[in-house]
Amino acid sequence: MRIDTTPVAPLRRATTALSCLLLSSALTVSTISHAFVYDDDPDALLGSSRGGLWQWDYCYGKDDSEPLPEDPRTLVQPGISDGKAVHFNAYWAECHVDPEAVQEEAHADTCGELRDYFYRGERLMDTGGDGVAALFVGNSYNDWAAAGGIATFTASQYNRLWRIWGGFSQRPDNFDELVSNRYGSGFSEGRNPYPLPGEDPNQTNGGSGQLPEMFTQVRKDDGSWSGRIGVTCHGCHSGEVGSKADGPDLGFQFGGSSATDLNLFLRDMLPLGYLASGVTPLNLTQTRGTNNASAVNIAFLFPDQGLPTISGFLNILSSGSTGSMDSPNWWNMGHRPLKFVDGLFPMDAPRVDAVFYTPIFGLFGGTAAGLGEQGQEWMRTHGPDMNLWVETMKAPTYPLPVDEDLAKTGAVLFHELDLWAEDRNNPIPRPEGNGSCASCHGAYAPRYVNDPEFLATPLLEGMAGYVVPLDIIGTDRRRALTNTEGMATTGADNFFGYPATKDTENDCGPQVQKKIRGDREIGYLAQPLYGVWASAPYFHNGSVPNVWEVLKPQDRYPIWRRVSAPRAEGEGNVVMGFDTNLQRAFDAEKMGWKYDRIQCESLPPMVAPGFNCSTRNIYATPWIQIFLEWLYGNLTGAWNLDFPPIITTENMENRKIMNTHMYSHGNEGHEFTSVLTDEERYALIEYLKTL
Repeated sequence: MRIDTTPVAPLRRATTALSCLLLSSALTVSTISHAFVYDDDPDALLGSSRGGLWQWDYCYGKDDSEPLPEDPRTLVQPGISDGKAVHFNAYWAECHVDPEAVQEEAHADTCGELRDYFYRGERLMDTGGDGVAALFVGNSYNDWAAAGGIATFTASQYNRLWRIWGGFSQRPDNFDELVSNRYGSGFSEGRNPYPLPGEDPNQTNGGSGQLPEMFTQVRKDDGSWSGRIGVTCHGCHSGEVGSKADGPDLGFQFGGSSATDLNLFLRDMLPLGYLASGVTPLNLTQTRGTNNASAVNIAFLFPDQGLPTISGFLNILSSGSTGSMDSPNWWNMGHRPLKFVDGLFPMDAPRVDAVFYTPIFGLFGGTAAGLGEQGQEWMRTHGPDMNLWVETMKAPTYPLPVDEDLAKTGAVLFHELDLWAEDRNNPIPRPEGNGSCASCHGAYAPRYVNDPEFLATPLLEGMAGYVVPLDIIGTDRRRALTNTEGMATTGADNFFGYPATKDTENDCGPQVQKKIRGDREIGYLAQPLYGVWASAPYFHNGSVPNVWEVLKPQDRYPIWRRVSAPRAEGEGNVVMGFDTNLQRAFDAEKMGWKYDRIQCESLPPMVAPGFNCSTRNIYATPWIQIFLEWLYGNLTGAWNLDFPPIITTENMENRKIMNTHMYSHGNEGHEFTSVLTDEERYALIEYLKTL
């Protein structure tokens, strides 16, 4: 993977001059899209920066010596939204006030320093590159802190995967494409090579094969090819939307639309001797396209200094299983003060972003003594670089026709329509702000970005910093309820919690601690909506297939399966990935991927009558699921262990089913939009396409 940052690159990233917002006190928005060219009228209704990092946009075309203005996210502080239409209750914490104390490099002061951060981060994330990092080995796989590359596997093992699949008498000619489909990870345009059987990677420039983006071949310390392959961040965070034929910034998306099945890959690699497959029983995910990467509460077991304590162990054990999550889009990270779906950490706390690239002993803190410190030093050095690279992502531009007049109507509704107006009779408790979509998700249209009744400054364009209480948002609460006070205070002593900042004005430990959040209730952080059209399925657990059903809760169906790509003639019974063809599989009217409704029948483990669905009432949750909800919600790790193994092709296909009766998979919530009319929903969807 190589991402060009010159002015001829795709719109997704560095050609931000095409959509660059030089946000100042007199902000105007000028955006290029395939459907429109918007002018810079400050009263315009259509326009979008498409996310990314404001400072990165600011530096476009400027000298390295140009001083950096203040990051707009730092403005999100108590009082900034008092009396405004857009509400904030989650605030920026500056984790690098004292770089020496946290032992991390200070923030960039100039455009040149910012670019240095970016290019260092790009090297780490550049699959196929000479500085690439991978799962639990960092960018030096044979270090002691990485346990000698325990989380990597050989190209020889990878080349034998077809033997595990069954149905082939020899290695298929389209092996690379079959791998991509089976595990749900696409290809980028750049080279991401591995050696085919009999090839020497150092005689073939890495090899003749092409890896999907969830994998990369790591390098030796001298820069030569190793013949060993690791798992990348793109396995959980990146995916495909359409193709380059649909638009220059479409195809593989770095930081959005993941559709992988990591557990299936680990299952296949187990008989091939991949040591990391030993975690397969932990069921990192139970549904294709979701993951359990947010189970950071387990990592909190190990304090930064010293050994785990009994009280800390009990705090974590009783906090419950986090369950399934659909990773948030990277292109929105530059417009949020906090990370993750629940706002667990400040956005300025980059260590946790590097957690899965950390040399494995770094996860064990003081318990692993010198090896733990070596791994932590890798995080301190590289976490900020990775974080900056991720924050510069741009959302893809909607490529299909848009009804501009309807979109303008939707823009007004999005920013002005009070869903709690008296005539709406909304039964859900009223949130802060003006009661519109913008009150939680931020303001985007120039007319409202420049309106002081909406934002204190236009610099807050697209900023979303409202942790919506559970009794308002109403979405599946399992992830949020793991944020117990015991879990949070234990995490404050963990390396990821920046213990050097503990009890300071900029405490960068878990932000759900009572002493930090104050009167703010536990809930979910409303997301910025850049590129929302390319983000299906929706909610923090991916339980709703399209925006129409987000806005019309009564249309949601409890068990569904996104359509898969068609098999080529003669392919046999191979496992195909989700279909990402826009013409064939995208529902432009409802804004999401097409899906099939699934009935309750004997298709264990996803649709087992009496266990996780009812043949008498598809909408009813069986009593055993109610019991398991209690068990999993009170015993960390129980959810991971109680799930049948993946054995048959039918098991693999069933993992594509979203059964919302299952723990952490609920599709309830966002019920306040039930008061909308269908005409209003169509207009809102049309507007969201333009973001």
